[in-house]
Amino acid sequence: MAKSAATITLFTSSALAAGIGIASANPGAVGTTTVVLDATLRNCDFSLVRNPPLGREPALGTGQVRIHTTGSTATADVYLADPPQPGTTFNVGIIEEPRPSSESCGPGAPGTVYTTMATDAAGVGTVTVHDALRPGTTGVWVMIQRPNPHAQDPAEYYTTEFVVPA
Repeated sequence: MAKSAATITLFTSSALAAGIGIASANPGAVGTTTVVLDATLRNCDFSLVRNPPLGREPALGTGQVRIHTTGSTATADVYLADPPQPGTTFNVGIIEEPRPSSESCGPGAPGTVYTTMATDAAGVGTVTVHDALRPGTTGVWVMIQRPNPHAQDPAEYYTTEFVVPA
């Protein structure tokens, strides 16, 4: 028994030393949360798009976002690896919640900040986006989209798995 307990304790200590831990979702907290990117298309209120665009290219990228929040700002450090698409430009935005699904959340919309990110020859891109939070903002999430030259729907898209409390 003592050997098993020591092994579990050693694993837990190793996991914490490696930076693996449980992220807390405490509204109003100041801190950093790491969120995985999913190939999911979302409405502006963070709900899933029920009928995603047909004929889009498969999303083969992976990545994560580190979102830092304070009382009045949010910063997203975005990392995307998309090896099949080197040299590609993506639009990256922070979206503030709550917002109705009918409200726009594209570049220039209130409660959003966008920048562009280009992947290098290996298909890796990083960018940092900052946003001054509006009063009443309870959380933020990140949207990454590659524009489609032949349609209004994006050719490729990624969003954070959940809304990070602000």
